[in-house]
Amino acid sequence: MAKIVCVGMACLDYLFRVSALPDGGGKFFARDYRAAPGGPAAAAGIAAAALGHEVAFIGRLGDDQIGRDVVRHLKKRSIDASHVRFIVGQPSQVSSVTIDHTGERQIINYSSSTLDPDPDWINESHFDNADFLLTDVRWPEGAERALLLARTLGIPSLIDADIAPIDISSLINLATYTVFSERGLEMVSKKSSLEASLHQISKNSSTWPAVTSGDKGSFWLEKGLLQKCPAERIEAVDTCGAGDVFHGAFAVAMAEYRSLGEAMYFAGVVAALKCRTFGGSLGTPDRATVDRYIYKSGC
Repeated sequence: MAKIVCVGMACLDYLFRVSALPDGGGKFFARDYRAAPGGPAAAAGIAAAALGHEVAFIGRLGDDQIGRDVVRHLKKRSIDASHVRFIVGQPSQVSSVTIDHTGERQIINYSSSTLDPDPDWINESHFDNADFLLTDVRWPEGAERALLLARTLGIPSLIDADIAPIDISSLINLATYTVFSERGLEMVSKKSSLEASLHQISKNSSTWPAVTSGDKGSFWLEKGLLQKCPAERIEAVDTCGAGDVFHGAFAVAMAEYRSLGEAMYFAGVVAALKCRTFGGSLGTPDRATVDRYIYKSGC
């Protein structure tokens, strides 16, 4: 069992299942509802724990009931949340997630701009016995601190390079592996072509770059050549958190010393299986479910 440290954002997702995504004002009625822990790093941690590994989450939450509920959810899923810092007088992050009959989602997130960004309380002791670090870009100060510590300690790292309100190029340069969203890759590279973007990142940074592209699958470079892993063909019910789960599964695969191609396939399978269940991160499959799917697919 590996120990994976996840640093970044945690929030509470309020998920509403509807027939169609709302267009304009009015009153709409949901067919189903869940409250689930969310945030890129927290959801990735839930995936890693479900896949059988030890997980510690480091992040900030408001000192309120939502923050306590998030920690309760994480602990229930065997995640060490003892390093969460509660910020007095500030609200925790929340998201409203509307999901239609195809599994497509519409997200409105609120994160307090005054939630204390200071990461200096993160120290080497938080990485005791750690085998891998995963960070997101929603708390850039924390990501930078964690990535620098991981580099000093010789711990491989992954950054979930999604869209951000800041230039994340300096963070990418600190990470061993970077898996972008399509929009995140375009924001950093300023190019619209996935292949050209990946080549530019590879040329200008020491990180290993890859990108997830929804139902088109995932792409990466190997020996300078573009590689592709097709998306699994499943009936999507809920795509919320699929990218976060992909990152958590990729971290697991790398902590298990799999090849890059194996890691991308494994992560894609886990993310696809998550999409078959309504409930955001709560739909993350366990290891037995993933192994059965891979065995039946003959891979």
